[in-house]
Amino acid sequence: MDGLIHDLRHATRLLAKSPGFVLTAALVLGLGVGANTAIFTLVNGLFLRPLPVPEANRLAWVTTLVPPSSRLMNLSYPDYLEIRDHNEVFSGLLAYDQIPVALAGGGAPERVRGAIVSGNYFSVLGIKPALGRTFGPDEDRAPGAAPVAVIGHALWKKRFGSDPGLVGRGLLLSGREFMVVGIAPESFTGTEAEGTVDVWVPLAMHAEVMPGSNALMAARDAGWLRVMGRLKPEVTPAQAGASLARIAQGISEESPTRRSGMTLQVTPASGTIHPTTAGEALSIVLLLMAVTGLVLLIACGNVANLMLSRAAARRREIGIRLALGATRARLVRQLLTESLLLSLVGGAAGLVMASWGTDLLLAFAEIPNDIAGAMSPDLRVFSFALALSILSGMFFGLAPALHASRTDLVPILKDDGSALPRDGGKARPQRLLVVAQVAMSMVLLVSAGLFLGSLAKASRIDPGYDVRSGLTLSFDLNLQGYSRDKSVTFNRELLQRVESLPGVASASLASLAPLSGRMVGSGLTEESTAGEEGREMGVSMNAVYPGYFRTLGISILRGREFAEQDDAGAPGVAIVNQECARRLWGDQEPLGRRISLDGARGPFLQVIGVAQDAKYDELSESPRPFVYLSHLQSPDLLSDLALLVRAKERPASLLAAVQHELRSMDANLPIYDVTTLEGSLHLRSDKQRGITKLLGLFSALALLLASVGLYGVLAFAVARRTREIGIRMALGARRRDVLRMLVGEGLRLTLWGIGVGLVLSAGLTRLLAGVLFGVAPADLATIAGVSLLLAAVGAAASSLPARKAMRIDPMLALRHD
Repeated sequence: MDGLIHDLRHATRLLAKSPGFVLTAALVLGLGVGANTAIFTLVNGLFLRPLPVPEANRLAWVTTLVPPSSRLMNLSYPDYLEIRDHNEVFSGLLAYDQIPVALAGGGAPERVRGAIVSGNYFSVLGIKPALGRTFGPDEDRAPGAAPVAVIGHALWKKRFGSDPGLVGRGLLLSGREFMVVGIAPESFTGTEAEGTVDVWVPLAMHAEVMPGSNALMAARDAGWLRVMGRLKPEVTPAQAGASLARIAQGISEESPTRRSGMTLQVTPASGTIHPTTAGEALSIVLLLMAVTGLVLLIACGNVANLMLSRAAARRREIGIRLALGATRARLVRQLLTESLLLSLVGGAAGLVMASWGTDLLLAFAEIPNDIAGAMSPDLRVFSFALALSILSGMFFGLAPALHASRTDLVPILKDDGSALPRDGGKARPQRLLVVAQVAMSMVLLVSAGLFLGSLAKASRIDPGYDVRSGLTLSFDLNLQGYSRDKSVTFNRELLQRVESLPGVASASLASLAPLSGRMVGSGLTEESTAGEEGREMGVSMNAVYPGYFRTLGISILRGREFAEQDDAGAPGVAIVNQECARRLWGDQEPLGRRISLDGARGPFLQVIGVAQDAKYDELSESPRPFVYLSHLQSPDLLSDLALLVRAKERPASLLAAVQHELRSMDANLPIYDVTTLEGSLHLRSDKQRGITKLLGLFSALALLLASVGLYGVLAFAVARRTREIGIRMALGARRRDVLRMLVGEGLRLTLWGIGVGLVLSAGLTRLLAGVLFGVAPADLATIAGVSLLLAAVGAAASSLPARKAMRIDPMLALRHD
């Protein structure tokens, strides 16, 4: 211990004498540690931090897996009831779904994020309300019988001024009055980082807040409920999964044609991200961790080069200590202590950078606010930064310490200058570090280039409709308590007004705007025919007004579009997309077929048209079966509507006029999600755009660090070879020969790094194949462009010390050392 304290004091005194060296190393290392800490903060919030509930380690998600799919899926309501009532491993099992809710009362009408939850939701989680109470089991049994709500703390504070009198009062939620029975605690905003909940209502009230959900409640194949349970003491998730196998087999046997081999998966509820989305999110954060890890390695390479240069400057001191009897191990320990102390200073700088830069990083990468809210540091984050700093100190300090301890004593003690590594042999570690830095920069830049190319390809995807001259905005008549007839009258008048505006080509309404980020699913059943049972499958759907396909430019390939006559008094009709028709009927005629979205007993809808396939949720999605309903026949699919307008020229110029028409009909009606169709298309690529931006940012940082490292090595080489350069110039070497020699040396290091980077990129970029769209992992244009960029940066970094060498006076150089 005394030796360690002595080493620390000695290291502190030495570093204090070199503030410039310490500042430079801390800044370089802080960039690497800060980038890694910022990304780890996201990993911690999404995957590691437990929910703020009692005994969170006993909570587990329950999902389903149906072969041949490898994706985890949510459960249907009948499946949830089956597991809840017959399992032997959970002390309680809850279910919920997040939905938008129209809120009126306590201020202007607005849409908030709601959740319909089982009656035992709060009790299973162990959540105690800040005020009032939560739900009881009886409030989740009879449909529509318990209009009660629990309000989120943030909404209570923002909208109602933390008024305790709110408990016991009524609020209008989606056109129905609910009584507020409790206020959630401030620490609890839901079970997922990607969805802060403002209001909770019982699952039995689904029809009131989620119109058209009756089919969902009965459908076995409609996986829409997220299910979480509290494990009994001493029961592990693996044991729970094995115990649920019997229940899964029974569920599978009820519909063997569609769910054969279904299994139930039990996953520990660590973090705040659901297992159905955890796989994709994990692959993204692991990619970012790998990228920032490479940045840290490059930063460590720079600090190692600084340490090697510093050791060369201290060669006489080191030689004298060895001559006086210091062992090599003792010397290495002292040098490592300096490195570790320096790494702790860099780690502290990295924590400051991570704290200051996280918000900027989130905004730059366009990470949603809900997920960004999970990125708050805790003890685990600080421990990570400390461990990373210590490991970095060992990494960049060990090689310089071993290298310095191998000093040749005789030349040093004679001080004749011959200990200087003029031949470059002893500079080999620094050169190898530069090659490694360039190689890692190559990997990062190629990855960023591939994502950039993928994003460019995605932006050119044909979504199946015309985005060039369209705009959309949403509103919810239920906020104002409109009846069904009054809503139909309002909507027809609105369309007439909008279509009469100058510059408007056509207009329509739909429950869902295309690529809005919202989807409605259901089970579809084909009507049985003589001797043949009707087929079944899951579909997504939308309820639209006449003119929808014309307004969006979606082609009707067979049959016809909806008309004004397809209203509540006419036989039920539907339009299916190409994929739906292909899966159900293959090459057979789809027109005139009858389908049901409410089970085998109907009511049935007649197929009157087949629409061209389009992109409904994601630009990169595979073709999915889709059904369009006439909104005049199915007004309760969702409470809100999207107004779609086709402009003759510039759609953005019509936004103000369209909103004015809507407000003139009802000044208190909230209008939201106002954007052009091109804007909505841009928003749906935000995830890939965010990854590309982060990769580009970290790649630029890596390139900067690598170029600084190359410059440092060559600058040190110029200082070390001053006498040699002077002799060359005295013997007739021209200045441009010196320039050519040193720039060539830098380019050789750069080209070696590019070569190694090509080999590494060939292997690592194959791992990106699953997240790239339209770009091969070995894209030659990207690789060639990155290689040329690195060569140019290498030449530029080499030219600065080379130009300094050109100005060396031969006479002064000959007197050097």
